[in-house]
Amino acid sequence: MERDVFADATGWAARHLPSRPGLAPNALAGLLLEATGPTEGAGAVPGLRVCAFDAEVAVRAQAEANVAEPGRLLVPGRLLADIVRSLPAATIDVAVEGDRLVLRCGSVRFTVPLMDVVDYPELPRFPATIGEVDTLGFAAAVGQVAPAAARDETVPVLTAIRLEISGRGLTLAATDRYRLAVRGISWQPTVEDPCALAHVSARVLAEVARTPTPASRIVVGLDVSDPAGARLGLAAAGRQTIVSLIEGAFPNYRKLLPDSAAYTVTAPTATLAAAVRRVAVVATRTAPLRFTVAHDQIIAEAGDGTGAQGRETIPVEYSGPELSVLFNPTYLLDGLGAVEDDEATVGFVDADPAQASARPAVLTGKLPGRQDSQPGADGAFRYLLMPIRTDPAPPVP
Repeated sequence: MERDVFADATGWAARHLPSRPGLAPNALAGLLLEATGPTEGAGAVPGLRVCAFDAEVAVRAQAEANVAEPGRLLVPGRLLADIVRSLPAATIDVAVEGDRLVLRCGSVRFTVPLMDVVDYPELPRFPATIGEVDTLGFAAAVGQVAPAAARDETVPVLTAIRLEISGRGLTLAATDRYRLAVRGISWQPTVEDPCALAHVSARVLAEVARTPTPASRIVVGLDVSDPAGARLGLAAAGRQTIVSLIEGAFPNYRKLLPDSAAYTVTAPTATLAAAVRRVAVVATRTAPLRFTVAHDQIIAEAGDGTGAQGRETIPVEYSGPELSVLFNPTYLLDGLGAVEDDEATVGFVDADPAQASARPAVLTGKLPGRQDSQPGADGAFRYLLMPIRTDPAPPVP
């Protein structure tokens, strides 16, 4: 097979090997190689399949290869990926000699000890297909909502992206209780009643979204009745990702999304993000950034009275009373980075200016329609951000 083809398959699969091998069975540190010949049987795809499994996520990459003898073997995963990546751009001959895998590429020869393939667990099957989604649209939506998922696994379901699946579309939502991101996109169901819910690791979905693929559509599979556990499958261009769903009760986020805002501030997205990034340089890791909104401008300030301070004035579209609110600058930048429009709108819900610092603000593109809040609608991104209060306050329920 060609070196670039083999390197792409092994490199992609190796990214899904257990991150802490010492805590996983030894066999899971290996990449499973399955070579299939043209006469292997009905439904078999000739070539080489590279598989990885970390007990939660299983991946398969189909690679074009001329197979002289079908077989199945297990090889140390990261070592194989590193070796193949180092080979020159030429044809690789892959063979087994005794208990070793032999790679020959031009004048280069590597041998790698085989692992016992008998110890490798059975990989989960790809779930039943329920529809297809546009690759770029899905990747963009995942990229928008994933930053709002929790990193701390104290509450596992908060590390997930919630997929609400219906005939009307897909709604993706994520929250760490201090911010909430929601995006609806269209899709093409292939079953009559596709209504379902799935809590899927934000880390895994983000990895799928970041991986380049020539495929214009991603096949979506879902099985919530498998005795071995509910799973979601995503497949495109010969690559499959099968991930176990995360159990738990996701917060009822819809009651937090307001129908309208009492006051709205609109500013160029890039200009506002650049100002926040500059002023936040002087903020300590946990310090907030203050927004003071009045007279068609935002004054962004960071720093305390004893150390460095930063201040910048940003022209905006605003007509209303003076508002003052504290934001986590990192969370605010995550939201601004996800806005696809040239202009971003920050909506303040409470008509009482004194309450603006206590109620969540909603960040969107410029004045999206109400359809964005409807389940499954193909609509703009919405990002709800909890201000930092000077008095102790609970997070978003």
